[in-house]
Amino acid sequence: MQISYLLLLVGATGAGALLSPAASGRVGLQAPHLRTAAVSRTSTLHSVATSPTLATAAETPKWAAELDYPAFRKECHELGQRLSEGQGEADVRHLKKMIAWSNGFGALGLATMWMSSPIGRLLSVIGFSTWTCTRWTMIGHHICHGGYNRQDDEKYGGTGRFTAQRFAVGSLVRRCRDWLDWMLPEAWNVEHNNLHHYRLGENGDPDLVERNMDLIRNMKLPMPLKYGVVAALAAMWKWYYYAPNTFKQLRVQQMRKEGQVVSEEDAHEAITLPHVLFGGGTRFGMGPLTFMRKVMGPMLFLRFFALPAPLLLLSPAFYAAAVTNLLLSDVVSNIHSFIIIATNHCGDDMYKFENSCTPRSGTFYMRAVTSSSNFRTSNGVDADGKARKLHGFRADVNDFFHGWLNYQIEHHAFPQLSMLSYQKAAPEMRAICEKHGVPYVQQNVFRRLKKTADIMVGATSMLPFEESWEYEKDRFTWADQKLPANMGAVAAEQ
Repeated sequence: MQISYLLLLVGATGAGALLSPAASGRVGLQAPHLRTAAVSRTSTLHSVATSPTLATAAETPKWAAELDYPAFRKECHELGQRLSEGQGEADVRHLKKMIAWSNGFGALGLATMWMSSPIGRLLSVIGFSTWTCTRWTMIGHHICHGGYNRQDDEKYGGTGRFTAQRFAVGSLVRRCRDWLDWMLPEAWNVEHNNLHHYRLGENGDPDLVERNMDLIRNMKLPMPLKYGVVAALAAMWKWYYYAPNTFKQLRVQQMRKEGQVVSEEDAHEAITLPHVLFGGGTRFGMGPLTFMRKVMGPMLFLRFFALPAPLLLLSPAFYAAAVTNLLLSDVVSNIHSFIIIATNHCGDDMYKFENSCTPRSGTFYMRAVTSSSNFRTSNGVDADGKARKLHGFRADVNDFFHGWLNYQIEHHAFPQLSMLSYQKAAPEMRAICEKHGVPYVQQNVFRRLKKTADIMVGATSMLPFEESWEYEKDRFTWADQKLPANMGAVAAEQ
């Protein structure tokens, strides 16, 4: 991981500082070793509850000390159950409408992909990048979580296509038809749906940004250069980091099922593209050829070679323009998805945790809230902090361009709900948190981007939720966490 980030750093030396400290301001930022737990979760726009100022790192926050975990669990669980039971045909119709919107952008990209004029190129890049981004974040994401399993079940008259068991998984044909991207859908399901969601903010969370960026955070480099690294990473993170790391988590799961020993340290190590290409992934059974054939190859060949190939029959210039537009759209899609994904659980007002917790427990719901941040949601929030009523078309437009990732609090509390249900859930979940004093963070996505960049470069750090603060009854140990601590090697190396 460290070698890969060094390679990235060298390549980013000349990158423009998309998130430079000069552009975004450094007021109030402190070095990690100077920070205490006295960090306010107050937002001038959208924060509901404020965590108390702490005298020391060992002092339990007032809200955590006073939280009635069973009561909080009961209200959250009842909300999720009520919304789940109320889902039906309207949710499937809404899904199909969002798919149509996404495909509309894809059609725009396809119709203009041959153009090299500034306007034509802009239309093609916007079309392809938005199609790619929303196909993952909005459609593949919620379907793979099972948000439409019951509504589209063939037993009840559905098609079965929009269920977690069939969407994009099982064959290359399904992957190409439903969700063709750099990541293998089966690998994404393991890394995201299981590990990230049920170990949110823990060391076992593969998407814990603060840990994954540890090398850059601790490097003695000028801050503008570090922010430049973040900008470069944003432009290529799906194929550089996410595709190999999700596949690695799939391989770790498969190896453990086969009885091989994979230590926690090895399981948590982030694998990036240079690792894989230069043999660093062979101990996980993911050599360069295997990785390209199963994971990145289909996207690389079909999107960037096969799709524009017919234009060669018309003009080599059209083909060259199409390839250029596709490459640019991939960069834009990477940046778009980075802004709305990497920022969900990162910031100096987000908590990280020591131990795992029982799924669907009071602690589970508390962590879904305090280690997640919402962006602008469909209902919106007034200056006084009150949520506005839902509105239809404008709500969908807002949520569409956020990839429906602006409901991270509700999504992590209830991962198996439909997109339509999250619009309904947000005001009610917010009210429950306000009643119990649990900090609920909601801010503009670009403010969250700045907070994420600050974590990545080491300007700030996340809030540690001390082990002594945890609700003992909700603690849980997963099977892989029971391995002896000295098992530091993968069985394949033995």
